[in-house]
Amino acid sequence: MSHYPERKEKDCLNCGTMVEGRFCQICGQENIVPKETFWGLLTHFVYDITHFDSKFFSTLKYLFTKPGFLSLEFLKGRRASYLHPIRMYVFTSALFFVIFFTLYSASSLIKEEQDLEQQRSNISLALLNIRESAARETDPVFITAAGKAIEKLKRDSLQLEAKLVEKNNAKTDVPEVVNIVKDSLEKKGIPVGKGDWKVKTRTGRNRDGEFEEESTVILDSAELKKGLTDFGYRSQIAYTAMQESLPADKRDSWGKRIFMTRLISVVEEQKEGKKAFLRAYLDNLLHSFPKMLFISLPLFALLLKLLYLRRRDLYFSDHAIFTIHLYCATFIFLLAWFGLIKLEEYTNWGFLTALITISVFLIYFYLYKAMRRFYGQSRRKTIVKFLLLNLLSFIMMVFLLSIFTILSATSLSSGAH
Repeated sequence: MSHYPERKEKDCLNCGTMVEGRFCQICGQENIVPKETFWGLLTHFVYDITHFDSKFFSTLKYLFTKPGFLSLEFLKGRRASYLHPIRMYVFTSALFFVIFFTLYSASSLIKEEQDLEQQRSNISLALLNIRESAARETDPVFITAAGKAIEKLKRDSLQLEAKLVEKNNAKTDVPEVVNIVKDSLEKKGIPVGKGDWKVKTRTGRNRDGEFEEESTVILDSAELKKGLTDFGYRSQIAYTAMQESLPADKRDSWGKRIFMTRLISVVEEQKEGKKAFLRAYLDNLLHSFPKMLFISLPLFALLLKLLYLRRRDLYFSDHAIFTIHLYCATFIFLLAWFGLIKLEEYTNWGFLTALITISVFLIYFYLYKAMRRFYGQSRRKTIVKFLLLNLLSFIMMVFLLSIFTILSATSLSSGAH
């Protein structure tokens, strides 16, 4: 019931029936004044929000303290005190996916080791680009800046090597510069023959007195050198390093930097083709999860219907209500799980790892308790059906994931053509 004042007239504004009380006995419309002040509208809005909140939090309390209780209450017709299951599902699923897509993306799911390898390859190409261009440069300012840029990129390369050793706990060899350059040029459609380059290797002592070997690729092909006038850039990393190393009066203008960065990125996108496709594929698949879960909901209810086939008093819709409440609880459990994972990443608190593991088992324990309360069977029967339900639902999710994987790949392929 709203807080708007009741009309003195008793004719229903919706259907014309003479109203005996506050609500029309024919259409159910409330017999209130059609016009209201802004303050009345605002207070009504606040009341509706707080009313929703009170229902939501009371429903949330029973959802977790008494698994299966809300489904039983709905089955018995006691519904006014709780948030409707459909509204509960819409709210919790929307909240879940907003937070999920904020925390996780296709880029974050690609292994960091692959990114580190790619960064190392990009730095190697940038070093080669600067060395090639500096060899043809006559301006001492640019030659000095090239030396500074090379030293900076070498330091970045050593840091990446240390990260790779730490991640993989394995030996990291010096990148095969010739193969990297050859693959890069061939991806751009430039054929590279054996006589197009030669490798010059220099061995000497570094500042620490240790021997180190440095390989330099010298391009001999006139075709490969064509178009490399002035300081030719083929790498964003090389361009950025040079701009940072040059004196302020020799750097490109703000507008030219934007143009050059975009121009170089067009060339580099050809090298990133496979990775870009993988990111787009994973992103498409991730955004299919809401659809997949929505489709899985009636299928999960069907599994429950089959497991409790002898319960003639339960309709398919009753199993669906139980499933909706279960999904709502799972969404909130997973949000708490994501929160613990992120907190553990930032704090490195050891006890959080145990809590993350326990939270996974809590989801399954919740399902068991909900089945036990809602269906009212013995522990032995409930455990057997609990195990069967988990096995069948796993098969169902694998089947749905396979279908959506094929659909994602197909949509990307068709989009590419």
